Amino acid sequence: MSDQQEIKKKVVCDIDHCIECKTCASACFYGHQLTPAVGYGEMPEVASPVICRQCDDAPCVAACPVDAMARDDRGVVYRRRFLCIGCTSCVYACPFGVIDRDLTLHTVGKCDLCRDRLAEGLEPRCVVSCPTNALRFAEYTDVEKDGLMVIGGRVAGQHPIKRR
Repeated sequence: MSDQQEIKKKVVCDIDHCIECKTCASACFYGHQLTPAVGYGEMPEVASPVICRQCDDAPCVAACPVDAMARDDRGVVYRRRFLCIGCTSCVYACPFGVIDRDLTLHTVGKCDLCRDRLAEGLEPRCVVSCPTNALRFAEYTDVEKDGLMVIGGRVAGQHPIKRR
């Protein structure tokens, strides 16, 4: 570990507040040189951003044959753009299906929590651009204190026990 502080926060989405505006995906796209890293998933009656969960034991890092997926000194899983050969091993290894390949660039987009902004003490672009505050950059325990339940990397409504 270097002199940088380890990042323990993750981007979580309160799907009850998401209005499907896709501002988060746009902010990510333009902030990462036109490489998308925030997807958008739709299920019946529910749609929300699909963002990397920043797994503690990231399968995408282990699956990459050329070490393009890595973890930095702060613990952030990111993609080394110029090492990526577009083999999609990380895409298939991701248990949440949040890594998507870019067919035109022959690489994959991967959320890096906006490492450039983190270095300046700022939150990720998707979080600050969200007009309804559906996206939060928080530790899971902080989110649960608000009475919300974390499922994977998403926050799903009020915690059933705390609702009473």
